[in-house]
Amino acid sequence: MNLSIEFKQPEMTSAFDWQLTQEVNVKDENKNVIAKAEIELITLNKHRDASKSYEMLEQQLGNTDWEIPLNVYFKGQNLDSNLCETLSVSADTKKAKSHIMLEAISVQPNYRKQGVAKYLITEIMKHYPKAQSITAFSMPLAEFVDPEDCEDSRNKTYYTQLQLENNEQSQEELAKFFKQVGFIEYKVDDSLLAEPLTFDIFVASQSTIIQCDE
Repeated sequence: MNLSIEFKQPEMTSAFDWQLTQEVNVKDENKNVIAKAEIELITLNKHRDASKSYEMLEQQLGNTDWEIPLNVYFKGQNLDSNLCETLSVSADTKKAKSHIMLEAISVQPNYRKQGVAKYLITEIMKHYPKAQSITAFSMPLAEFVDPEDCEDSRNKTYYTQLQLENNEQSQEELAKFFKQVGFIEYKVDDSLLAEPLTFDIFVASQSTIIQCDE
């Protein structure tokens, strides 16, 4: 397939310029969008680490888009030491670090199981070579996206064509996909949370994503 990638302009979703959202599209040879990712880009530093950043957002919004305190698996501005070791990441306590939150990823039915989703994730990491990590929140897409709520008519059409109500993909199938493209599953200690999560967490780094692409 002759695919191309499109990165929309990142946008601020809060009062903080260190938290941006971005839409990333895969287009076919006819320039039709056949796959889409919705990501958040966050930058942490030694003065405003994961805990402080989460606290600031919680104070402003009452809750956050992340739905999970980053300090559960972050230490300062880096992933925690165990994840750094597992994902071959070098922690740096001096420089700011950027991280990607993969909030949603989807592929149109006729293009599934052809490597399109893997291509999309790989291109995101290539576009942000300095990002230390990428975290995927794995849940049925229908629980995250409602086409009727889309303000952009093109996005509404795209998500309607996905026929989310008929998607029977299981959590086990989603887990298998993320592991195949370089993610590891992160098991959260429920005692650290106010209530159990409704989704699974998968984390990857530049090296694990690119390694799976070779």
